[in-house]
Amino acid sequence: MGSSEARISSVKKAINIIELLRSNDDATTKEVAEALDISKTSAYYYLQTLSESGYVVNDDGRYSLSLRIFTLGADIRSRQPVYRNICGQVNRLANKTGELSLFMLAEEGMGTYVYMSRGKNAGIKSDWLGNRCHLHNNALGKAILSVLPKNSVREIIRDHGLPKSTENTITEKKPLFNELSKIRKRGVAFDHEEQISGLQCVAAPVVDINQDNQSASGAICIACPTSRMDRDRRNEEFPRLVQDAANVIQLNQVSEER
Repeated sequence: MGSSEARISSVKKAINIIELLRSNDDATTKEVAEALDISKTSAYYYLQTLSESGYVVNDDGRYSLSLRIFTLGADIRSRQPVYRNICGQVNRLANKTGELSLFMLAEEGMGTYVYMSRGKNAGIKSDWLGNRCHLHNNALGKAILSVLPKNSVREIIRDHGLPKSTENTITEKKPLFNELSKIRKRGVAFDHEEQISGLQCVAAPVVDINQDNQSASGAICIACPTSRMDRDRRNEEFPRLVQDAANVIQLNQVSEER
């Protein structure tokens, strides 16, 4: 292996270790070596280098990601043009409904939760900030897909597939395209327990109207347990609220860019 290939391989291994620690919270040198099929010596040197660089913390032989990783993510998030305008709208939705509100950005065919706010009645304790997910199995992702050209959606399906999360997940192309067509017409996407059993969401895309090519800056949603998603919320209140919020974000983006 040439020197350039060796350097590329080393970078990939370091990234794999960071992803492993993110998934497992922490790990020992032995656990990292076994998970990545490398020697304990190599695992030790990678972990020590990441620790000396400030990206990993060594707590009595157990390694975990440091807050420096969080700082990097927060810096990247704050540089997204749409991010400056979303916080107030997400907070407003959570306060008005008492439920959970989230905002998602898409990158390379996957979604990332970049901001969330819990209302007073939101019993959902999961912290999704920074988590990446597929776009086909949730209201936010489907809202984003609905404003993309069909060829772009086909590429995303080719690259990431349509894996099943629950019994309600759409896992075939034709039903998904039919669903996206409906979303385009009504301007709102629904998640009927397609990502998590017992959870339903209503989302609207935030369209980047300054782009020549059709695209979405992201999507905003309200999520709540199925037991509280009555007909009025699903068909009237939540669609109106998320569309209003998306519209405000879009208008603020246009104002800033002018």
